[in-house]
Amino acid sequence: MAKNLLNQVMLKGASDKKKTFLDTDELIQKIQHGYIINRVDKHQQKKTFAPSTIAFSHGECPRYWYIAFEGATFTDNADAYGAANMTAGTKSHERIQAAMASVPDLLVDSEFKITSQDPPIFGYGDVILKWGGEDLLGEIKTMPNEGFEYRKAAGKPKIGHLVQLLIYMKILGRERAVLIYENKNNHELLVLPVVLNDYLKGWVDNTFDWMREVRSAWENKTLPTKNYRSNSKICKTCPVRATCNIAGPGTLQIKSMEPINEALSMV
Repeated sequence: MAKNLLNQVMLKGASDKKKTFLDTDELIQKIQHGYIINRVDKHQQKKTFAPSTIAFSHGECPRYWYIAFEGATFTDNADAYGAANMTAGTKSHERIQAAMASVPDLLVDSEFKITSQDPPIFGYGDVILKWGGEDLLGEIKTMPNEGFEYRKAAGKPKIGHLVQLLIYMKILGRERAVLIYENKNNHELLVLPVVLNDYLKGWVDNTFDWMREVRSAWENKTLPTKNYRSNSKICKTCPVRATCNIAGPGTLQIKSMEPINEALSMV
């Protein structure tokens, strides 16, 4: 009885919706389509490891990197919200970098290449700041209010962001760096210093060895075996899933990249 009454109220509310000259839902759909209209699947052959990919999801899978180095069609899984979110993040980076550049003797460099030959790595650093007599490496990240407040209370960076920064620190030979977070809701800033300890030094060294092992497997044309079930979150969101499914079982077992132990990361 109560359920039927609720349905009647909802239907009445929908029918009573004020009619205008504009189909607002259609306009919203067209705008959302504009976010993804140019995001198409395309064939790519990766030449290097990307720290931003290593830090999240399928980047920890050795089989993914083998297929990426071999070349495959990459599926763009971003929906309208995801595409808009990435664009907003890029614009926020530019705004924050411009603010830093406006302060005398603060910004040394921004959007600069960071590369390694062994293993092959290519990425872009966000900023180098002049601070306390040294050139301080900085990585800028944006996040919604809920995630921002969690990081603020915990006083620790998101592990994926830490992974990316540690790789850059290893390449540049830095023992100190900083993660700069912006709250997307109100533009509040949070600065989290990162200092290498013995655990993090060992972790990043092991990760570089892991990348060398994965790269060697591709150079020797030895396909790694699968480390995940096909219905796992990592496989579901992998951009080369279709190629992986038909590539065969593989013959070489390589462990997935070792995750950072958060309890030991900031000791």
